Parts: sequence; C-alpha cells; structure tokens
Amino acid sequence: MNKKVDEGGSLIFRWLGKFIRFIFRLGFTLALIIICVYVDARYIEPKVIWIKEEVIPTEKLSNGSKMKVVLFNDVHLGEYYSLSDFEKVVKKINALKPDILIFAGDLVEDNKTFTEEEGATQLLGQLSAKYGKYAVFGNHDHGGNGTKRYARMMQASGFTLLRNQQDSITLENGEKVKLIGIDDIVLSKPDFKAAFEGVTGNTFNLFISHAPDVVDKIIDQPVDLQVSGHSHGGQVRLPFIGAPFTVPYGEKYIKGLYYPEEKEDMLLYVNSGIGTSQVPYRFLNLPEITVLSIKGTAIKS
Repeated sequence: MNKKVDEGGSLIFRWLGKFIRFIFRLGFTLALIIICVYVDARYIEPKVIWIKEEVIPTEKLSNGSKMKVVLFNDVHLGEYYSLSDFEKVVKKINALKPDILIFAGDLVEDNKTFTEEEGATQLLGQLSAKYGKYAVFGNHDHGGNGTKRYARMMQASGFTLLRNQQDSITLENGEKVKLIGIDDIVLSKPDFKAAFEGVTGNTFNLFISHAPDVVDKIIDQPVDLQVSGHSHGGQVRLPFIGAPFTVPYGEKYIKGLYYPEEKEDMLLYVNSGIGTSQVPYRFLNLPEITVLSIKGTAIKS
C-alpha cells in the first residue's frame, strides 16, 4: 500500500516537474520573441528603406511615352529621424533619377523643437528631377506655427509648393502632364475649386494630397492618379490583422495601390512614409520610396 502511494506521489512530482519546465521554456520563448520584435520595430525596420515600384498605364499619353515619378513623404525630422538618416534617403532618391519628384508632406515631426532648418533645406536642395520637384503641405507642416517655415524651406530648396494650385509640365514629345496639389485637410482648409479650376480630362492629371481619404472628395474631378502619404501604412502592422491604428483621413486607404470606389478610371497610391510619428516604431511595414512608372498606351492616329 505504501509502495503504491509512493509511486503515485513520484508520478505527480514528475508531471509537475515537466509542467514547470514547459512553462519556463514557453516563458523564455515568448520573452525572446518580444525582445526580437522590439529590436526589429525600434532599431531595424525604421532604418531600412524599401524602393517600391509600380507601373501605371494610361491612355492619356501616347504609346511609348513614359515618365518616372518618385514619391516620398512623412520624413518627420526630429528626435527619432536625424539629418544623417535623411541624407541616405536623398542619395537613394537621386540614384533613381526621377523625371518628377513629389514630396507629399510632413517634413518635420515637431516644429516647436526642430532647430535644423538650414541643414534640412540644404539636403532638400540636393534632390533633383528632370521636370521638377513638387510638394504639398502635410498636417505636421502646419503644426506648431510651421506653415511659413515649411513654405520657406520648400522655396529655398527648389520645390514648387502646390497649395490649392496646379502646374503643368511638357514632356520631350510635346505631351503635357498636369499636377494639382491641395492643402492639408487636417489642420488647414483645402480649396478644391481653386485647385481644379480649368482642369479637363484632356491631359494626364496627377493629384497630390497628403491625406489619402481626400480621394472620396474628388470623385467628380478628372484625376488619373492621386498620390498620398499621411497614414504611414499604419506604421505598425500585425499578421492577419493589418494596421490596428489609423489616423484621421488615413483610415480607409492605408497602404499601396487602390481603385477608389465609383472611380474605375482612377488610381490612388498611398506611400508608407519614411519616418515615424508619436512612437519610434515600425513593424512589418518598411519605410518607403515609391517609383511610379507612368506609361502611355494610346495609339495616335
């Protein structure tokens, strides 16, 4: 009888020992995963630049006509993204040899604390594009009384700042491309009527808005392609879930290429951004420079 009790007690202790070892191993594994995720999200992914390429066919340009549009945005210069970091971005962009370069807003994270205007302007000035450099306001460009400074920096660095305005370029074959830029919708008042005055569907029309969800407000306009940023692609994305956190006017269209609702002849591209905002983390969502290759398909008679 005592022997059976002893054997039963020994068996319980053996199972208890196995359970404790399992819990320890599980805890160690989870802790290791958490540490790896933290290191990746804090120190690795925010510093890796992904060159994302998309081909945009259009019947608005003749067959064989093409232009390379390079898009970047949401640099958020400041505590977590230095001028040295941005210098690497500038070199990568110039190596792409853009025909048109577009900055879709949010240059500085906090205008109240940012003190490196001259250095940032010099780096922006080093960027070059065959037909020109264009920019629009983001919400952070207005925040902290940064409106005048951002405009000053863009002008000094050779960017054309489109604030409810438009401009046109002429390709080598004589075809025209229209660029329309809107003011930020979060901290300012975009004037769609002024921005689109006189715009027709006869040219390839490229619309620039910092906030992507603005696309639903221009459904009736003759826009062929809208480019935006603002959302950071969610900044942190989870497997099978996507972006658990979104921002105003960056909730519906978050990352990548879209055909907006009720607008089958228009495309929207949302760039995931360069820097970070609020918290210095990125996960499963690399910083991005986008190359949009616009290729004509129309056969001219």
